[in-house]
Amino acid sequence: MRPTRRVGRVVALGVRMMEESKLTRRRFLKAAGATAVGLPIVFALNESFAVELSGLERQKAKPKPFVRAVFFRLPTPWWMGWPGAAYPVEKREREISAEIRRIANEVGVDLVIEPKFIATAEETSRFVERLKTDPPDALLLIVHHLYLWNLAETLVGSGVKTIIYAPVGTAFIGPMHAFANRPRVWYVSSTDLTGIKQGLKAIKAGRLMRDSRMAVIWGDKETRTRVEPLGTEIVTVPVKRYVEEFNKVSPDDKRVRALAEMYRKMARKIVEPKEQDIIHAARTYFAHRNIMAAYDADAVATDCLPLVANKQAPPPCLAFTHLRDEGFPAGCEADRDATLTLMLTQYLLDRPGFMGNPVPDTVRHVLITAHCTCPLKLGGFTAKPAPFILRSHAESNTGVAMQVLWEVGKRATVTRFLGPNNLMAGAGTVVENLNTPPWGGCRTSVAVKLDDAPDIRKLRGFHHQVLALGDHVELLRCFAQLHGVTPLTVTAAAELVRERYASGARDSSCC
Repeated sequence: MRPTRRVGRVVALGVRMMEESKLTRRRFLKAAGATAVGLPIVFALNESFAVELSGLERQKAKPKPFVRAVFFRLPTPWWMGWPGAAYPVEKREREISAEIRRIANEVGVDLVIEPKFIATAEETSRFVERLKTDPPDALLLIVHHLYLWNLAETLVGSGVKTIIYAPVGTAFIGPMHAFANRPRVWYVSSTDLTGIKQGLKAIKAGRLMRDSRMAVIWGDKETRTRVEPLGTEIVTVPVKRYVEEFNKVSPDDKRVRALAEMYRKMARKIVEPKEQDIIHAARTYFAHRNIMAAYDADAVATDCLPLVANKQAPPPCLAFTHLRDEGFPAGCEADRDATLTLMLTQYLLDRPGFMGNPVPDTVRHVLITAHCTCPLKLGGFTAKPAPFILRSHAESNTGVAMQVLWEVGKRATVTRFLGPNNLMAGAGTVVENLNTPPWGGCRTSVAVKLDDAPDIRKLRGFHHQVLALGDHVELLRCFAQLHGVTPLTVTAAAELVRERYASGARDSSCC
C-alpha cells in the first residue's frame, strides 16, 4: 500500500522547507504532523536525539579530504621524448586541470593544483619538504614526460598516498610494473580519467573511515580502541545499556507506531509477524539510535543473538534495515570486521550493504548470502526501495525480519575485510531469491553466480560477507591499494586461509 498523494505533497513541502530555511528535524516533523507515517525511509523519526542527523547528514558534515595535485614535466620547448614536441602540453594541462577539478568537486574532495610544474630533482625535494609541514590526505601526480619517472619515485617515497596519472603517450609499460602494485599508490594510465575518480573516491572513503566511530554493543565493559590501518574508532557498549534503552522506549510512543506503520504499509506481504511484533521491532530502532547518539557513533554492531535467545529484547532486524537505509551501517552479532565492510560499502560505493552468512550450492556452484536483515536501498540511497516481505526472525521464529527481494540478472559484488589488513572482493550475477520454507536458514537468501569461483567447493575463509548491488571490484581494489590493505580475489582469499590453516594459524574473522 503506497502513501496517499496528500501525504506525498506534505512530505515534499516539508523537504523543501528544510532545504530553504534549514529547519531542524523536530520542526519538520511538527510541520508534517499526523502524516509522519508517510515519511520516506531516508528520514529518522526520533525527534528527541542529542544528535538529530541521519547517517548521511553526519557523513556530509565531516571534513573533506585534502588532495594536492602537481604536474611533472620539462619546460617547453623540448626536443625528443614522449609525449612529443608536437604535443600541446600547456593546453592539455589546462584541460586536464579543469577536468580533475570537476571530478574532485563531484566526489567531494578539496583539490589544490600546484601553480607551477616540477621539472628537476631539486624542485621535487623542496616539494617533499613542503609535504612534511602541510601533509595532504593524498597526492595526485600527473606525469607529463617520459623521462621524469625518477622524480615520481621520489614523491612516492614521501609516504603520502599517491594517485599517479600517466596520460597515454607519456609512459611505456615499465612504470606500470614499477607502481601498479605498490601499497599506498594507485597507478592510472589511460585516455579515460575514471581511474582518477576511483582514486579520489577511495581517498574520501578512507578519510571517512578514519573520522568515524563504531559502537559495538557487546560484553559488560566499555572500552575504546582504533583499528589500523583504517583508523576507525571502536567503542564497546555494555549489553545491559542497550537493554535499558530498549525498555525505556514505550510501545505507545507515536514515533514507534509511525515507524511500524510505515513498514507495515510498504511491505509487499506480511507473513508471520503480528501488529505488536512490528511495534516492538520499531522500538529496537529507537533504542539503537539512542545508544548511537549517546556515544556519537556513526555505525553500530550488536551482539543480538543472546538477547533474542534470553528473551531480553526482540530481534533488531527491522531496525538494522532502517539504520542502513538512512546511512548508519549496522552489523549483526557484534561482528566488527563485517561492520567495517558495511561502512566501506556506504563510504566508497554510496550504497548500504547486505551482510550475511555464506551458504554453498554445490550443484549450481553459486554462493548464497543469507541473513534476516537487509537494506532496501540496494541501488543507492536515492534509489527506489527494493520490494520486501515482513517475516519472523528465522532462527527463533519471533519478532520481525526482512525478506528483501533482489532483482535477478543484476550484477553484485561480494566483499569482506578478512582482518583490517586484507580486503576480499569478487563480482557475480544474482540468479535467485530463495524462500524459507521450503528451504531453511535466514529470510533474505540471495544466490549469486560468482565470476571468480567456478567450483564453489574451493571457497573458504570468510563469514558474514557483504553483498552490494553492482560490480565494484576495481573500486574496492583501488581503496585497498591506497590504504595499505591487501586486495584479494575470492579464490585468493580462500588460498590465504587454506595456508593459514595448514600452518596451524587461526583468524577469528575467517571460518
